[in-house]
Amino acid sequence: MKARLIITGFILFLATACIIGRLAHIQIFKNEEKRYFEDKTQVDKREEARSGKILDRNGVVLWDNLLTYNEKGQKRFQEFYFYRHLEGLSAILSGVANDRVRELRGQSGVKRETRSKKKVAVKEKEIQPHIDGENVYLTIDLRIQEIVEKAVREFIPRLGAAGASVLVMDPRNGQILAITSFNPDNRRYDNIIHSFEPGSIFKPVTAIIALENGVDPNKKMKTEKGEWRVTKNLRERVIRDVVKGKESADMIEAMVVSSNIAFGKYVIEDIGYGNFFDGVRKFGIGEVSDNFPLRISHKGFRRVRADDLRTQATQGFGQSMDATSIDVAKALSSIANGGILYNPKLILKNGMDSAATEKDFVRRVITSTENTRVLRDMLKGVVERDSATRNITSKYEFFEFAGKTGTAQVIDASGRYAVEIYNSSFVGMEKASDPHFVCLVTVYGTRHAGARAAGPIFRKIMEEIYLHPALSPVAFAREYAPADSLCSEASFIGHTKLAAFDKAKGIRCDVRFNGENQSGSVVAQTIKADLNGEYIELSLREHQRNTGLMPDVRGLTLRDAFGMLEHVNVNYEGTGKVYEQFPEPGSPVERRGTVTIRLRGFT
Repeated sequence: MKARLIITGFILFLATACIIGRLAHIQIFKNEEKRYFEDKTQVDKREEARSGKILDRNGVVLWDNLLTYNEKGQKRFQEFYFYRHLEGLSAILSGVANDRVRELRGQSGVKRETRSKKKVAVKEKEIQPHIDGENVYLTIDLRIQEIVEKAVREFIPRLGAAGASVLVMDPRNGQILAITSFNPDNRRYDNIIHSFEPGSIFKPVTAIIALENGVDPNKKMKTEKGEWRVTKNLRERVIRDVVKGKESADMIEAMVVSSNIAFGKYVIEDIGYGNFFDGVRKFGIGEVSDNFPLRISHKGFRRVRADDLRTQATQGFGQSMDATSIDVAKALSSIANGGILYNPKLILKNGMDSAATEKDFVRRVITSTENTRVLRDMLKGVVERDSATRNITSKYEFFEFAGKTGTAQVIDASGRYAVEIYNSSFVGMEKASDPHFVCLVTVYGTRHAGARAAGPIFRKIMEEIYLHPALSPVAFAREYAPADSLCSEASFIGHTKLAAFDKAKGIRCDVRFNGENQSGSVVAQTIKADLNGEYIELSLREHQRNTGLMPDVRGLTLRDAFGMLEHVNVNYEGTGKVYEQFPEPGSPVERRGTVTIRLRGFT
């Protein structure tokens, strides 16, 4: 027993000795841990991430989040809007920046540096990787955006309106080239796309749904002399047409005079409400792709099927429903491009290099391209034959505007339609035969109808785009000299006197005619100079009509050629300007004889 105690005690002694020895070795001899706690320092170094920028489709910086210093010398990030005078653009940029904040901000890097006070044994470890923010490229073209907002600033005060929203879209790919979003409730521009009752600008959608369902556009629809009760109930509110007394109209006439009754009857009697509702859904009204950066605000009844017949009828002409400017523009773009629905895009997925080509195909919504052509011709007729003519038709003859006016009543605080206060719109394209742009203008809180309020803004925007040296479609740019070129490079040959004057004014050239009292078309141009500088002298050829001889119409537009050939029958081929004619100039031509002209050039 005594021996066991001695052995146990010896073992405990050895263990205690080992522990004491180890502690002595650490604390006295090597002193590693002491130096670790006394000398080692750890410093976290933060490397700020460079913020990404928001740029337009051409690489112009619109927004940046720059690192600045306040008065106390403290670092802070500050948002810079480089085009603050463009109020609508600034609001949109705010929405994009909020939606893409993580992508733009990136991630600041953090590195932990371990070192001694004697600056030895330095060790560095990355705690958080450094990631610079990414640039975001918009489909917006700053030059078109400036044209849009300048036109709005010019016209809104004249109209006494609260404000206006404008959207310009490329119908060939769904890209939004310019956009402003006005909130009529708080009377300012913001980054939310607000819905409204579209009114008559929705009639093209009803019309194309009717055509797709086999409705004959030549069929006469009874318009009840301008007053219609859908259910014949005397307590029911009457649906009225602006043009009263008309008994019937085919689809083209109904579109031109904007007959509410005709389009209400198309839904009830010809299409059927179920087919109409499905057709509206097919056009994606109320649908926006998940990656669209702006919030869409609907009033809540865009997807509700109407139960009563009167509401079903009113939806056919754009009431008792709501839509956004994006909804209307993408639907008209489908009509413009031959039937393809593209997702509206405000952000380019693949950067600036994809600006002209990137598409986001959804589905084919119009099966017959012939139906789209028929409808574009209808919309062209609206501009040429409706009261819209004087407000929308351009003085430049190369435009063939096509579109639809809308004058929608506004629901006031009492829930009733206000008297003589409208949201007035025009949606259209600049060239019915080959559209490059679809533009929707909506003027809020005005007493003027769509043609008077929105039409001139649309016309101004389209003209400014086409007269811009870098924006015009290629065919147009070849034919009409750019605004910043030397006037000596511009050709006026073949232009009528009025057309030459308009062109010279558009490209800021000083032109003078060698016969101020003459009329006709330009046959020669000469650069001359006086005390005021260089100018272009244009020589005119008189238009000789009804002489019994074939006039020289080479170099003239089709319209001018027809003016000179009014006494004969004309067969023509091609588009553009006359380059060949039969018989030759000066040859005898019998009255009501037949001549042939061939044209080529811009389309």
